[in-house]
Amino acid sequence: MELAVQRFACTQCGMCCNRSPEVELSEAAALADVFVLRLMFRLYWLPRQLSDYVAPSEDAANARAVFYEKKRLLSAFAAHQSSVKVRRDRKAVEYTKYFMISALALDTRLGACSALNGERCGIYDRRPLSCRSVPFHYSRAEALAESGLKAFVETTGYGCDTSETAPIVLKNGQIVASDMKTARSEAIAMVERDRRWSEAIVRRMKAGTQGPGTLPRLQEVEAGAHFGATTTSMSLAWQIAADVGLIGSEECNRLIKLQLTVIDRDLAASRCSPDARETLAGMRAEYQNHLHVGHAIVLND
Repeated sequence: MELAVQRFACTQCGMCCNRSPEVELSEAAALADVFVLRLMFRLYWLPRQLSDYVAPSEDAANARAVFYEKKRLLSAFAAHQSSVKVRRDRKAVEYTKYFMISALALDTRLGACSALNGERCGIYDRRPLSCRSVPFHYSRAEALAESGLKAFVETTGYGCDTSETAPIVLKNGQIVASDMKTARSEAIAMVERDRRWSEAIVRRMKAGTQGPGTLPRLQEVEAGAHFGATTTSMSLAWQIAADVGLIGSEECNRLIKLQLTVIDRDLAASRCSPDARETLAGMRAEYQNHLHVGHAIVLND
């Protein structure tokens, strides 16, 4: 039986580098000298039972594989899980809510990643895992790889190479490209290493301390989930890491100083949009205050 294969090679056209990346917590620390970072919270829902899962039409034939892989990946990446029952089609359906914590690099250039140097990546050798796993993002089910690749390479303006000379990346719907498989595996391993950190952030959010320089409550993130992700200062995440002994206070301050340097760099760049300038100016004042007076509150984790 002949294998169905799909080919892909990046041509370094830079077209998919049209925004700054989402990264994992440890990656945020490693890239603090490159990107202005925000701590990000998102919420995903998935039915607990396959029989209640409604797959998008293009994935209907693959629904079983998609459902179980989504469930596995959401469980692996979630910092917190909870259950809820909702009525759908006149019956109660039980869902699992997956609470995700990551870091988002702030877009300071309109339509382009801030790490681009011309059309080329300026940090290629240490680019984040979300970039290394393109076009098969590590959080996306492998069962969706074939449809995902098709949509990716057909995006207007993308210059991907899918010719017979390009390497084979999929065989019968399975990812065979070693670098992409490695990036996907490394992402899960990184999240597991960050588990103590993300759980400490969740505990701090559950404590619900109010005031400036504090995290949103879990209920606030859930209430806003319909509108998109919630972001807040990355300095809070680094301070929590210091509070629970994952990094020292000197390292926390070093990361914040790196962020100040990057903020000043982007503020000085003519390419920075007015909205981005306003956000950066606010973050600059916040980080300077952090270094001047120290963090607002320490809880026992």
